[in-house]
Amino acid sequence: MEREDEEYMVVEADDEEIEQAVVTMFNTKHHKNVKMMKFKGEIGSTPVCALLDSGSTHSFVHPDVLQGVQPKLIQTAPMIVTVANGAKMVTDLQCEALQFSLQGHTFERDVRVLDVQGYDMILGIDWLTSLGPMTVDWGAGQLEFKQGDQTVKLQVKDEKAKIKLIKGKVDAEKEVRKGSEILLAHIMCVEEEGLTNEKQPKIRPVPIQLQNVLATFSKVFEEPKGLPPTRSVDHAIDLQPGTKTINLRPYRYSYFQKIEIEKIITELLSNQLIQPSNSPYASPVLLVKKKDGSWRMCVDYRQLNACTVKNKYPIPIIDDLLDELHGAGVFSKIDLRSGYHQIRMKEEDRCKTAFRTHEGQYEFKVMPFGLTNAPATFQALMNTVFKPYLRRFVLVFFDDILIYSSSMEEHIEHLGLTLELLAEHQLFAKRNKCEFGLGSIEYLGHIISKQGVATDPKKIQAMCNWPSPRNVKELRGFLGLIGYYRKFVKHYGTIAKPLTEQLKKNSFL
Repeated sequence: MEREDEEYMVVEADDEEIEQAVVTMFNTKHHKNVKMMKFKGEIGSTPVCALLDSGSTHSFVHPDVLQGVQPKLIQTAPMIVTVANGAKMVTDLQCEALQFSLQGHTFERDVRVLDVQGYDMILGIDWLTSLGPMTVDWGAGQLEFKQGDQTVKLQVKDEKAKIKLIKGKVDAEKEVRKGSEILLAHIMCVEEEGLTNEKQPKIRPVPIQLQNVLATFSKVFEEPKGLPPTRSVDHAIDLQPGTKTINLRPYRYSYFQKIEIEKIITELLSNQLIQPSNSPYASPVLLVKKKDGSWRMCVDYRQLNACTVKNKYPIPIIDDLLDELHGAGVFSKIDLRSGYHQIRMKEEDRCKTAFRTHEGQYEFKVMPFGLTNAPATFQALMNTVFKPYLRRFVLVFFDDILIYSSSMEEHIEHLGLTLELLAEHQLFAKRNKCEFGLGSIEYLGHIISKQGVATDPKKIQAMCNWPSPRNVKELRGFLGLIGYYRKFVKHYGTIAKPLTEQLKKNSFL
């Protein structure tokens, strides 16, 4: 899989002790005299994409592709590379006698280690001159030379043909096994500058009667400092007997993703939520876009989860929760701040949460997102904390806490008791996601008021605008979506039966 192309300019050095070299731009429109070819090859068992660059005096290799071999690395004088945007890259490592193959032919060469973008390997003029006399047809993409008694002919494959759109994990894995080059595209809407702030959650005004209560417990809405307290429900990871240590290499990241990951790691370290790790366990990380446009770093714990003994703690049923609201007319909603991070990991299980990035390995001191039993642990904590008030005037579904009362006078007391519990157990809420003292409120995809429980018009509109399913998978997703409101539709089962029938094997039309 290729990285994004990035233009390279010249390796510069003012000090005589610093070795000099030239790396040309990959964009040939700026360097028409520079000739290049691209070949597929392998380093060990790792497929690589190598660029033969006649304008580069040195050869380079990306450090990621060396992980599958045992390279002999030596420290050298630093080499400074300036890229087109003015940024500088430095390499002071050389891999001696690196063995690699191109189109089935094996070669050995000393190469510099550099985080090159766009290719796994750059083969410069130093490698070309080591081959001896040769015949080169740059137009046809052919390179021919002698290697011992054997004639080696390298041919650039035609890249104009067969660009195919693939969707789904299974199809992608098939193409990877075939050795196909894959471009992974992340498509999103980019909002115009100035509109983003309008979509940020705004703090809604609070009724005068409740302002004193919120002021009394203002610490609940502060940023937590340090680790949460040790509790009886600290999270544990119990692995199935005979499970081997799970250790996966990190994913490849683009330049901008690396910057975001480094920012998030710095923030987590400053908040004492993670620590550097030497654990034998390691899981990769990826970035997910949040609603507000910022990024959330998620650890891919799928392999760890597959080996974890599942917790059977009961999760509340939304319909059962909503049945408790009869007679209520005043509502407040509290949303906890990064709720999972308010629960500690048991010290003996911290090593299992280890994750690896391009800059190092870390492990969580608090419960991370993505663990299979994390929702059960969090719900257990919420039920333990609010047990005295559950079904009396509090409903809890993970980090969404609903306080309901029949009058404002009752609500003042109920809200105070709820915030007191949060302060006592050192649980923190996010103020701009909380709402207080309303006659109608959105909770778990429903609109709740004194008149009862109703559907959310926004979600109804999303269902009406949903595109027609084109296959069984899309149909199953659509039925799952509309099934959330099935209790509001008379004879829902009868109406939806023609669609559910098409879920059967070979029945989709």
